[in-house]
Amino acid sequence: MHTALLIVHVAAAAAWFGHKLMVPRDIMMSLSTHEMASAMVERMRGTARLGIGSALATVLSGVGLLSLADWSASAMLGLGILAALGAIAVGASWARRSWSGVQRAVSEGDLATAGAFGRQFSRWLYLESLLWIVALGAMISG
Repeated sequence: MHTALLIVHVAAAAAWFGHKLMVPRDIMMSLSTHEMASAMVERMRGTARLGIGSALATVLSGVGLLSLADWSASAMLGLGILAALGAIAVGASWARRSWSGVQRAVSEGDLATAGAFGRQFSRWLYLESLLWIVALGAMISG
């Protein structure tokens, strides 16, 4: 059971991190025309589902691993858990608000404002990715 949970945990974490690596570039390249921007908004719906699903699978498999370890964790593992929760908080709050701004601006045909929100959204994704890297490093060393 431990090995299966660990495989799910690592695979889900990789998908959670990897799914967003090209998102900032895609957003900025897609804002040159309204048609491209609208298509990008549609593409990002699938990307968001993958991100939310893989984050959820990462957390649930992590909880399963912790339960198998009788809920004991090293300080480094605790740091990793906090960093992962921080990444989720960034994505669920600030990044989500910025993405809503992109969607709203695209629907209104205001590509300049969509670009400003897109740059802001990208910065939040970079912070989320940094927290994910901290979580990975802490969990590997913990």
